[in-house]
Amino acid sequence: MVGESWREYFEFSSAEKNRTNGLCKLCNRNYKDQNGIFSNFLKHLKRVHPNKYCRIFNLEDEFISGGKHANDDDSTATASNEFISGGKHANDDDSTATASTTVKSRRNRVALSMAKNLIVRCNLPFKIVESAGFRDFMKECGFKFEPISAKKLKRDIIPSFANNVLKKIQETLNKVNHVTLTIDGWSDRRCRSFLGITCHFIDDKMIPQAYLIDFVRLKSPHTGENIQQLTEDVLDEFEIKEKVFKIITDNASSMIKAYKFGLLVDEETDKYGDISKSMSGTAPMLDDYD
Repeated sequence: MVGESWREYFEFSSAEKNRTNGLCKLCNRNYKDQNGIFSNFLKHLKRVHPNKYCRIFNLEDEFISGGKHANDDDSTATASNEFISGGKHANDDDSTATASTTVKSRRNRVALSMAKNLIVRCNLPFKIVESAGFRDFMKECGFKFEPISAKKLKRDIIPSFANNVLKKIQETLNKVNHVTLTIDGWSDRRCRSFLGITCHFIDDKMIPQAYLIDFVRLKSPHTGENIQQLTEDVLDEFEIKEKVFKIITDNASSMIKAYKFGLLVDEETDKYGDISKSMSGTAPMLDDYD
């Protein structure tokens, strides 16, 4: 793994009291830390040898993203060369600032990954990021993890992630000509009502897709007019009101009343409806010839 390459700059050996001794190969300085924890060694590499630190973790960012950018490689190589040659622009403050920016970027990426994979995909509670077991696990991952609170995850990170997802959904729906909606009401344990609106369509690869475009609070009274207005607000927000082909819901009276505005029959349906009626009328006549 690229993230393990920083170990090449140290010679590790066992020390007393369940500790690990690490000798820096670049400056021959000796550091110690608890077994399985390497924060002191990484801190030394970051402060004393920032060019090495930046190069290692820039490569790690490229490894995680699954691709390389030539401009990033060139800029990293140029910064390293200037630092080694003692150029005027390569001072310790600039290198430290670059390293700090890299670490901050990694922390933001980890926080976003927790929101996406743990909270959303695994359906885990927000409080998991504050548990001692989870934080001990993050320490074992080999980098300096900055703990975050459940409140920050809920108020800042999740909304930011949700905005990015909604933007992608909007871009996808802009390319679709017809959609079908499934709409249903739901109440939580505190008897608060919500309305879930799911959009269905077939993409250009003929694959059925379903997006939950909104899950909104439905306040009393739960009349057909209120449900209709709430639905139209969501459709206007995504600009798909004119693209709705069918609306599927339960047979509650308020739902039926709310969506009668969409039960329109086009001329083609009327034509085939008249044909079916005329054919049904001739069925007894055909029976007479049996």
